[in-house]
Amino acid sequence: MSQIKVLIVDDARFIRDHVSRIVHEHFPDYQIDAAEDGDAGRNMMSKEQYDMILCDWEMPGMSGLDLLQWARQQAKYVDIPFIMVTSRGERDYVLQAIQAGVNDYMGKPFEDQQLIDKVKKFIGKRIESSADSRRKAAQMLAAGKTAAAKKVQKKPKGLAHLRISSGVLRCAIKEITLQNVQVVVKREEGVPQLLEQVVVDIEQASGSSVAQMNGFVCGLSANERSVDTTFVSAEVQFVDNDPEKLEVLTSYISGLGKKAKA
Repeated sequence: MSQIKVLIVDDARFIRDHVSRIVHEHFPDYQIDAAEDGDAGRNMMSKEQYDMILCDWEMPGMSGLDLLQWARQQAKYVDIPFIMVTSRGERDYVLQAIQAGVNDYMGKPFEDQQLIDKVKKFIGKRIESSADSRRKAAQMLAAGKTAAAKKVQKKPKGLAHLRISSGVLRCAIKEITLQNVQVVVKREEGVPQLLEQVVVDIEQASGSSVAQMNGFVCGLSANERSVDTTFVSAEVQFVDNDPEKLEVLTSYISGLGKKAKA
């Protein structure tokens, strides 16, 4: 199979360099190209056939949304993974990207592992079928299973209540930042809907609650590879900009870091 080609489109040079470095370090066999804006990205996509597009939203001239809409009109890019990497996480922006055919959405700032996971998710199966590539793929799969096993064994980072339209769900916190939270709910108690507006109440060890964070559900996934999965993971994108709420949330997250080091 031909070499995997990834295009990074962002008007900020340090972001292009940062994303390029991450992809190159973990996928050294991939060809990595970068474009400084949407217009340059479109020109490069017209000349080349890329296997994945990692694109910013807000750029001078042609925006990331414009580039996505153009790409989906091209026969060779109808099904190519297009990941929007942007600080615009508001519900309306997410809806626009979904309607235009985006494959996934990653907010800035992001951790290296988040980007690596996205690449593996969408083009990991397209690695060259040479003996060396098969060996690397096997190593990646083994490492992924080990990481998944460890992730299952990790204790939750806290408890919370997820208030949805149909009621209140008890849940465990898997990951949390100032931008979003990943929680696990028991399916029999209820499951939130994708893009549903919710409120997250996070319980502290003392029994008091963190400021009630408003947000919307931007992702849902089964915790088991079965339609009968007992638990469902939900990712909630926060939309609050209240300084007091963010201050309390910052304190809560800082407390988690201190516990991890103890």
